[in-house]
Amino acid sequence: MNSNLIDICYKKYNKQLNMSWDLIASENNYVSGEALRSKFKKYRKANGNVAPEQEVAMVIDNVEVKPEVISPIPQYKSSTEVKNDGSQISDKLIAMSNEESKDVKFILESHGYNPQGWELTSAKNSIWNVNTKEDGIKTLYSSKIAVKPKTAYAWNEEDAKKVFASLKTDTNNKVNIKPLQYKQNGKLLVLPIADFHLNLLSDKLSTGNDYNMEIAEELFFHVINDVIDRVDNKSYEKVLFVVGNDFVNADNLSGTTTHGTPQDNSSSWFKAVEKATQLIIKATDMLTLIAPVDVVLVPSNHDLHTMFGVMQTIEAWYRNDKNVSIDSSPLPRKYYKFGKMLIALSHDMKVKDALRIITTEAKSMWSDCEHIVLLLAHLHQSMEYEKQGYLEILRLPCISGWSRWSNDKGYVQTEKKNQTFNVDSQLGITDILNTVIELG
Repeated sequence: MNSNLIDICYKKYNKQLNMSWDLIASENNYVSGEALRSKFKKYRKANGNVAPEQEVAMVIDNVEVKPEVISPIPQYKSSTEVKNDGSQISDKLIAMSNEESKDVKFILESHGYNPQGWELTSAKNSIWNVNTKEDGIKTLYSSKIAVKPKTAYAWNEEDAKKVFASLKTDTNNKVNIKPLQYKQNGKLLVLPIADFHLNLLSDKLSTGNDYNMEIAEELFFHVINDVIDRVDNKSYEKVLFVVGNDFVNADNLSGTTTHGTPQDNSSSWFKAVEKATQLIIKATDMLTLIAPVDVVLVPSNHDLHTMFGVMQTIEAWYRNDKNVSIDSSPLPRKYYKFGKMLIALSHDMKVKDALRIITTEAKSMWSDCEHIVLLLAHLHQSMEYEKQGYLEILRLPCISGWSRWSNDKGYVQTEKKNQTFNVDSQLGITDILNTVIELG
């Protein structure tokens, strides 16, 4: 054993190095970790527990104290108890100030719990005084806490950035696409994908229909291709591609909606986020062949945080593409003006309040328009409500499967279809294209 390897072994022995014996042996061309550990044990017995010319620090929980300043203190036995209901009790000796003893986040982290995943239910801190040569009396706390897992993951900005920064799509080497059916003719194609519920898991045994990530992708591109085929002989000035509206079934790693309702999911949340990003990018590229595309996010109750993050990725993807614009804002209602036509978009709202809300929020656009339509989603059924003055209110159908929850509640889905709208800048909606999917 050379002096460098001996020094490394001492650091490992004194817990100053977070490496396994096998890894140390491998990096230093030693036969095995067990052989190295055994050899060092013999060396240590002959030469002592402290490396020559090495000042070893001792760690008492999160306080580092050098050997020459350690005074004898009563032995403190840290413990952790895990209960049947998933709650835990932790008892540790911790160095903290009086203010830190009242800080829930600090206490949880000092006991080794992530505040995003654990909730503090009780805490008791008792002062221990330790006498050191350098600092005199050092205050430590005997800290005993009870915690329980959070039922829903609490998002923070740092976590969101980590998740979405790591996303990858298979649409590498971005190439801007030139629209082939573009013409400044006052024609708009509106293609909303409503209540898609990507990653929902349904089976015929429990719900009467099959739906999962693979089926969802197949249906999604069936709609996109059907619309493209049916408008092949037409020219458009713009395409409005509406996403959100419960595009993804669950909003977090716990597999629940934004407000914590548990969901049946066919795959991990990470795969759902990755797939949602890929689908929207591929569909946007396909629609760009028709005319410049405006992609608009409509926030919703199943995937509020997820889709906001997905749209940040998509916005960055198209940042240098003059033929694609992205509206990724988290505003609950969106307004899109095209000539004399105003399109209001919302996942849901009380129909009786629609006229008041729209004329207030979009007053600058409303007065200049002769045709106003509100497109709602949420109920998975095509509906047309009584017209309120100039305001038409339509509810969009969907192509997704229905869940076990909706089946249990008796919310029967009688159709699977997607509606696409041909819009004239002066005449409003002139045609509705129904892409119908066979039930089951």
